[in-house]
Amino acid sequence: MITITKQFNFKAKDFFDYLEEQLIPAIKKARGNDMPVTLAKGTKYEVDDAQVELTDYERNKVYGAHFKTDRMELVIKYVTEDNDQGVKITFSEDMLSFDREKHGKLQTMFYNFQLKMGAKKELRRMGDNVLANIAA
Repeated sequence: MITITKQFNFKAKDFFDYLEEQLIPAIKKARGNDMPVTLAKGTKYEVDDAQVELTDYERNKVYGAHFKTDRMELVIKYVTEDNDQGVKITFSEDMLSFDREKHGKLQTMFYNFQLKMGAKKELRRMGDNVLANIAA
């Protein structure tokens, strides 16, 4: 599991506003209807051949999801904490489909490095998208 924490100059509310603007239409499209969507632990939907289940959801606090396809299984989580400078977001990612016992130490080290770089990029991308959403 990889965990990254970064400080942003917006609030948790802004992060969750952006997240919900992305999730709710995607869930409605996946379900093929325009019925209201309640985001909560246990909410399930399918997108791009991935089965998705929310593992945690508390607005302005935590968003977690489990993604599963034929080739991979991934769990992500964003935990937010408002402070005087804005919000501190901790992003964690666990690639369940990577079996460390089947790979050597060097392969696992390289894999962890790639995962950490990807996690940093993902957290930065989310922050940039939230800021762009606020400015719009």
